[in-house]
Amino acid sequence: MNLRLQSSSAALPSAAFLGSCSLHVLALLLIAGWLASSPPVTLPKLASLPAMTLAAPSAPPAAAAATPPSQHKQHTPAKPAVARPAVAPTPKPAAKPVARTTAAAAKPAAVTEAATNVSATPAAPVAATPAPTPAPVVHEPLYRGGYLNNPKPSYPPLSLEMEETGTVRVRVQVSAQGLPVSVELEHSSGFPRLDRAALTAVRGWKFIPAKRGDEAIPYTFIVPVEFSLKNPHKP
Repeated sequence: MNLRLQSSSAALPSAAFLGSCSLHVLALLLIAGWLASSPPVTLPKLASLPAMTLAAPSAPPAAAAATPPSQHKQHTPAKPAVARPAVAPTPKPAAKPVARTTAAAAKPAAVTEAATNVSATPAAPVAATPAPTPAPVVHEPLYRGGYLNNPKPSYPPLSLEMEETGTVRVRVQVSAQGLPVSVELEHSSGFPRLDRAALTAVRGWKFIPAKRGDEAIPYTFIVPVEFSLKNPHKP
């Protein structure tokens, strides 16, 4: 009796093991059959991409890096307006503002009118300074030629013998009537006899008086008297 129980208990685990193995085998067969019946899965082909060259990233500009973050402006809340009590304006007389306005308007008008009168007044022409009248030319007295017929000085005989020659310069003051008023020796010839003969001759001469324009005037000038042996005037 005991032996049967032991043999039956020992057979139970082996039967269970065999049943488990058969179940696994059956499952594997089912899976293999399902895989064989399903269509094969085709994976998509990957397109070949061209080789890309990656450049080193350029450094950002310093200005962008140095730009500080924008600061938010602080808005000050507006103060609520306080209502003020209305004050009734004091009425003013209307006559005074009108008078002031009229006076203020009259002043610019007067200034404008004065400026217009000044600009409209023509400048007085400047009188041209007349050119100075040239002084009339003065002509010296004449003692030669024409109707004068003044004789030559007489050559002193002793001077001819001694062969004295020279020129005497005589200062003569002639009046407006042409007469010698004053006769003086200005420069000697070196021989007194010749000097005296020249003074004597000039005192008896007549002159055409000097003239300033058409007016006869007294005049003083120098008369040269020459003594020469080439053509002596004998007394």
